[in-house]
Amino acid sequence: MKLQQFQFLFLVSTASKPHPSTTQHIFSSSFSTIPNLSDTYLNTKPKTFPTLTQEEVSKINLLIPRLCLSNHLQTALQLTATALLTNPPPNPKSLSLSILVHSLALQPDLKLSMSLLTRLTHIPQAHPHPHLTPISTMLIASYLKNGRPKDAFKVYNWMLRPGSPCNYMLDKTAYGILVGGLCASGLVLEGLRVLRDMLRVHLLPGEGLRKKVVRSLLREARIKEAKAFEELLPCIGLVGGLNKVLDLLDHHIGNWTNELVPGTDCTRNSS
Repeated sequence: MKLQQFQFLFLVSTASKPHPSTTQHIFSSSFSTIPNLSDTYLNTKPKTFPTLTQEEVSKINLLIPRLCLSNHLQTALQLTATALLTNPPPNPKSLSLSILVHSLALQPDLKLSMSLLTRLTHIPQAHPHPHLTPISTMLIASYLKNGRPKDAFKVYNWMLRPGSPCNYMLDKTAYGILVGGLCASGLVLEGLRVLRDMLRVHLLPGEGLRKKVVRSLLREARIKEAKAFEELLPCIGLVGGLNKVLDLLDHHIGNWTNELVPGTDCTRNSS
């Protein structure tokens, strides 16, 4: 890849209020002359992956915020995917991922978010992309922050779908963000399901998260369940404590699911 191409894009992105159609044409024309970039972002399963220099990654980092602010999200996503798919992948701190994720979470649907995540699953390596779970976690947190807990839950379900490279990579941070966010947003049943998944992989919730779960149950007027969890959750690290909490979760999730009227929102299907 030629550095001049990035310099050209940089000048275009900082130009003063160009006509949208003209700008888009220039972006498309510029990228079409770069074979390895075109193959990376035009194909869901690219055959080749570029190797970028640190200087080129820095140019991409400068472009991403400007592209997001000028509503060229597709191009920002393509550049980000190209940088992340280089071998070896750059440090995520060297890219403007936060502003891209924030912009993606403001879109009316998950199309672009899923596009980015899907691209990162198609890499010619034995192991999943190292930034796949962190970026998924950032998306979950951003959707929750923007009052879209159902979309955050959809990203989580995507991560744990059969055959997903993320299904064994979720960490305590990802689980904690989602459990706390779902419970705070009123999707307590979904929060309990994620908590159960968390415990099944032997990741134990901290005191703050335990209190959030109990408070959310109290808000739902589920006093009995709240008291039961308040008593058991602090003992989760003791011998036999984990199994008792899992049994309690299975019991309450089952009862709560049975209470739901047929045809309830699809996000409330049993996991």
